[in-house]
Amino acid sequence: MGFFWNTKPKVSKGEFQKIRNYLYSKGFSHKELERVEEIFRADIDESGSYEQGISGEEVNKGIKWMRENMNDHHISSSKIDLLEKALRSKL
Repeated sequence: MGFFWNTKPKVSKGEFQKIRNYLYSKGFSHKELERVEEIFRADIDESGSYEQGISGEEVNKGIKWMRENMNDHHISSSKIDLLEKALRSKL
């Protein structure tokens, strides 16, 4: 069955909302949270229901982009670390 269905763990839309709440409690501003959601929105809202969610590979790509483009989103390295840890905890 794994041949026909994607069995890799993903961060679901509901889990992502919980992560947003957690990050807000850890000092992320509303603007920073909106930016994080923009970065991962395409992965969360993919068209096929079996494709929806953020995979481990997509976490890697998003976090890597954030680290390489800190001047674009203005989220600190320590907050990126917190985001990465929170996302990986849901995989």
